[in-house]
Amino acid sequence: MSDRDHLVAAARWLARAQDAMTDGGIGGRYNLRGGWSSSYAETTGYIIPTLLALADELNDATFHERAEPCVEFLLRLQLPDGGFPGGEVLENTAQPSIFNTAQIITGLRAWHVATGDARALDAACRAADWLVAVQDADGAWRRHTYNGTITTYTAHASCWLAELGQYVEKQAYLRSAERHLDWVLGHRDHETGWFDLAGFNATHHAARRAVTHTIAYTLWGVLLTSEITQRADGIAAVHQAASGIARRLQLSGWLAGVLDRNWRAQANYACLTGNAQMALVWLRLHALSGDARYVNAALKAIDLVKRAQALFAHDPNVRGGIAGSDPVWGRYLYMAYPNWAAKFFIDALLAKREAIAGLSGRPLGRRTLPADIPTSVPLASAPSVPPALRVVLYASPQSAKVEQMVRAWSEWGFRPAAVVIERRAEPSVMQRLGARVRDDGPAALAARVFRRRALAASAGAAAPARSSHDPIAFCASHGIPVTEVTSLDSAEGVAAVRALRPDLAIHAGAGILRAAVLAIPRLGTLNAHMGLLPYYRGMNVAEWARFRRDEVGCTVHLIDGGIDTGDILCASTVSSDGARSIRELRDRVDTAQIRLLGQVVRFVCETGALPPRRPQRRDEGRQFFRMHPELAAVLDRELKASAAGHAD
Repeated sequence: MSDRDHLVAAARWLARAQDAMTDGGIGGRYNLRGGWSSSYAETTGYIIPTLLALADELNDATFHERAEPCVEFLLRLQLPDGGFPGGEVLENTAQPSIFNTAQIITGLRAWHVATGDARALDAACRAADWLVAVQDADGAWRRHTYNGTITTYTAHASCWLAELGQYVEKQAYLRSAERHLDWVLGHRDHETGWFDLAGFNATHHAARRAVTHTIAYTLWGVLLTSEITQRADGIAAVHQAASGIARRLQLSGWLAGVLDRNWRAQANYACLTGNAQMALVWLRLHALSGDARYVNAALKAIDLVKRAQALFAHDPNVRGGIAGSDPVWGRYLYMAYPNWAAKFFIDALLAKREAIAGLSGRPLGRRTLPADIPTSVPLASAPSVPPALRVVLYASPQSAKVEQMVRAWSEWGFRPAAVVIERRAEPSVMQRLGARVRDDGPAALAARVFRRRALAASAGAAAPARSSHDPIAFCASHGIPVTEVTSLDSAEGVAAVRALRPDLAIHAGAGILRAAVLAIPRLGTLNAHMGLLPYYRGMNVAEWARFRRDEVGCTVHLIDGGIDTGDILCASTVSSDGARSIRELRDRVDTAQIRLLGQVVRFVCETGALPPRRPQRRDEGRQFFRMHPELAAVLDRELKASAAGHAD
């Protein structure tokens, strides 16, 4: 389904959440076991800007009309001191809440921007005056908090105070917001970027963990306040934290609903609201920095929410909604569909569209290969007796690298002493099905299988062909010894490699190598990398460099315990001119890296030593992850257009 399909479905669900109420507010959540709850003032407030945005995006004035009763509902609820009550209306209409009041301020301000309604601006300012009045001298809010807990996610309250202060040019609001920013930054863990007190309760705080929903609240609040008050330290703090969370998402392909101070998973469910909110944080950081890695993370987070959206539910109260958790029985809002999940999902889809549209105007790259990186292999001064080196290749059963290397280097007589094939055991079909049922439930599994089959049938899709490369058969036909192991990291694998007594090893398509096997070859283990080190580490770096309009190339380096962080032996740039697709670009770089690696291997075989090396510092590079298909599509279109221009 297209993003617009998802957007429209979520918008219609929000409309139903309002229509289910009788007071103009928006129902807080739909519970699968209890039906609709009552109107929720806090979220009704910050949904107003979303309704106004939907009116423009969908060219549907009814969403603008829906915002007006939301405003009237809120004006009736405002307390004499200027605050707004916490919780839903059936729970409370008398006790004020710091957090709820601030979320309502942003909605009232948005309504005033759209309509000029003076009542809304007056109510927003009275609410802001109350927030300032009850703030403690150190910038914290300790009264009128959720469950009496002092938190740093109230950054998502002070940011709306700053926004209003900028709008009405009132320094008291800006100073209050900045005092709170200082207090929040004082609870930052400089090692990981974590913010203490970001959870819902004291138990979370003691364990230094929080739901991604409140983590994202904290980061967005710090970021927006820092932008408005021009605080570079706050923006840098959000960069650090958001990068750590993005790395966790990209490594696992999933984001747990609860994370700890090291951004490690502390739950077996996802918080869909948190996913959408983090996408918004990443997209905003991209707008500020131009770093498309943030867009990459945001698109993946949005995909996870799209996958979980109840687009085809029979119950209209569920259809189009976003559950609190994925699976829906996760601990964050168990078996419920909250209105704020739909709100943040809609906001994220709108921000995504804007980010993708703006990619064509991204600046030209300025990153070039550092001057001290070797770009050629020294001429070998042959010893009187050429050394007889044992070179071993590490590969997987589908790797094409063994054949590529042997054929490309045969002109100077290369022949490996052996090839080690790593056959990692894969889970059985029943094991995979069992894991899916445990994670998603039998109904969700059946629905996904049905949808996948239906899509394949409608598109006439065929199963992808298996790789035709067979390194074992190739080695047998060329008389090259082969050793098969379950894993190179296992005791069996380490013993097998040690028995081969390699002087030099070459990574030829195996998995990640660990310390035990890396320590065996006397001269080390070489790798050819499809990017220019030290900056471009990780995956898809050829296309990432071209996407960022930097130099494209390849590097030969020693493998160490990091990701592409070992000593550099040689690097070479590769022209992307005329490449009509990512595939063509990668083919060029692949050809270049096999050639460059061959030059290094030949030097080692002829001299018995490695060429001069250039160590890397960890902070010189960035780790890149698999490029999202939508970014890859942007690059493919650009390459095709550029190649056509060169042809002309």
